[in-house]
Amino acid sequence: MKQYKKIYELKNTAKDKLEGKYGGAVLILLLSALMSGILRLSISSVAGATMSTVYSMTGSLNTVTALSFVFDALLLLATILLGVMNAGIALYFLNMACGQPFSIGNLFYGYQGESKKTLLITAAMVLLQAVCLWPGQYLAQNYLNTGDVKWIGYAFLACGLGLCLYLPVSLGISMSFYLMLDFPQNPGGKTLSLCWRMMKGHKRRLFRLELSFLPLMLLCVLSFGIGFLWLNPYMQMTYTCFFLDLMNPRDTETP
Repeated sequence: MKQYKKIYELKNTAKDKLEGKYGGAVLILLLSALMSGILRLSISSVAGATMSTVYSMTGSLNTVTALSFVFDALLLLATILLGVMNAGIALYFLNMACGQPFSIGNLFYGYQGESKKTLLITAAMVLLQAVCLWPGQYLAQNYLNTGDVKWIGYAFLACGLGLCLYLPVSLGISMSFYLMLDFPQNPGGKTLSLCWRMMKGHKRRLFRLELSFLPLMLLCVLSFGIGFLWLNPYMQMTYTCFFLDLMNPRDTETP
C-alpha cells in the first residue's frame, strides 16, 4: 500500500533541503521575477503611451481598442516566452532536492535543447489562465472605465466560472515541468496528459498544500513584500518535494 507524506512532512522536508542554500534559491527566483517584471512593464508603458498618442491624433475609440488587443496579444506572447524560465526553476530545485549539482544557469534550461517542448507546456499553462481569468478582468475593467454597476455582477460571474475551470485543470497539469525533466523522451503533449493522469486523486491534496501557505503570505504582505524573498523558495521546494513524494511514495504493510 502506498502512503504519501502529510502537508507538514512535505514542509519539513523542504526546510531541510533548503538549509544553507537559501541564497541561491532567492537569487534565481528574484532574477526570474525581475526579468519578467521589466519586460512586462516595458510593454505596458509602450502600450499606454502609444494608445494615448493615437487617441489624441485620431479621437477614435475603436482604433484605441484595436491597439489594446494587439498589445494584449504581445503581452500574452511575452508571458509565454518568460514562462519558459519556470522549467529552469523546476530543474534548479529538483537538482537541489535530489543532491545533484545546481546553478543559477539552470534558469535558462528551457531555452536550450528542449525549447519546443517547454514552449508547448508553458503555452498550455498561460493560455489556460488567459481563457479562464481574462474575461473577468476585462469586465472589471469595463466597470472602472464606465462606472456602470452592472459590470460588477458580470465580472464576479465570469471570475467564478473561470475559477471553477481554472483551478482543477491548472492543478492537474501543475507538475508538468518536473515530469518533463524526469521523462525527457516524452513530447510536450504526452507530458501534459501523463501529468493529468498522475494527478488524479491528488489535486485536492495539492490545493490544500497551497492553501496552507496563506498565513505566511499574509505575514509577507505585512512586511511590505520583503518576506516573499524567503517564502517563494520555501514554497517552490515544497512543491518539488510534493512531486518527488508523488513519484516515490512510501510503502506500508497492509494489515
